[in-house]
Amino acid sequence: MPEISRPTQAAAAPVSPAPEIHHEVRIRATPTALYRALTDVQQLGAWWIPDTRGESMPGATLEFWFNPTAHQDLRVAALEPDRLVRWQALAADLSVWAGTEIEFRFVPGEAETRLQFRHSGWRHAVERFPHYSLSWAVFLLSLKDLLEKGQGHPFPNAWIN
Repeated sequence: MPEISRPTQAAAAPVSPAPEIHHEVRIRATPTALYRALTDVQQLGAWWIPDTRGESMPGATLEFWFNPTAHQDLRVAALEPDRLVRWQALAADLSVWAGTEIEFRFVPGEAETRLQFRHSGWRHAVERFPHYSLSWAVFLLSLKDLLEKGQGHPFPNAWIN
């Protein structure tokens, strides 16, 4: 008697991981200069959010004020001089950021440093995710301009307001 083939169950579609924002920028600056631009409150204000408050030390909180009534708090999760800066977003005005992690990792080269950026840990799909990714790209280029040309383009600027 011929064997009857039975349809097999289709494999379940792979579950996609939570979205992450990844960018890499090559910057003609030393890892030390890059680290300073990511840990000094005044320099953070020169390329990202001008009204930046707090101290950049492990466990401390940095406050980034977009306007007088809206801000985002980021806890300094890790600092490795000339190698890594990592923040964890706390509950604040950008509530969808709460619990996410923002990481800047440096890869030194001869004439430049590669900055590898990651914003991860999103709990679910976020409607403004494309906007956040674009914003990070713009501000990373602002950081590049600050270090290479001496002038960043902090918020608000011609592209993000």
